[in-house]
Amino acid sequence: MLRISGGLVCPDIMTPTARQSKQPTCYTLYGVLYQHGVPENEGRYTIDVLHQNGNNEVWLHVDDETVSAVQHEDVFRTNEDKRADDRCPYMLFYCRKALTGTS
Repeated sequence: MLRISGGLVCPDIMTPTARQSKQPTCYTLYGVLYQHGVPENEGRYTIDVLHQNGNNEVWLHVDDETVSAVQHEDVFRTNEDKRADDRCPYMLFYCRKALTGTS
């Protein structure tokens, strides 16, 4: 068991499995935490979250007490985009996708 600063981490998290999967592992991005402003200790944070709404997936932007729908393109825009703002992706959240028909 690996010990990290007063806590224990399950070895399954830190150790790769001995058996290689025949299929590549696929992940879905479901959240992007942004840091705004410089320096970091004076900035603020917002998040874009992928929300399952029935059969549709909708990206939501959470900014303090405000929640609004955002376009897929707004979440995945690059720094080269002309609409650049002061946000910087700080943390990305992924969910491992269940692959169907694998052995």
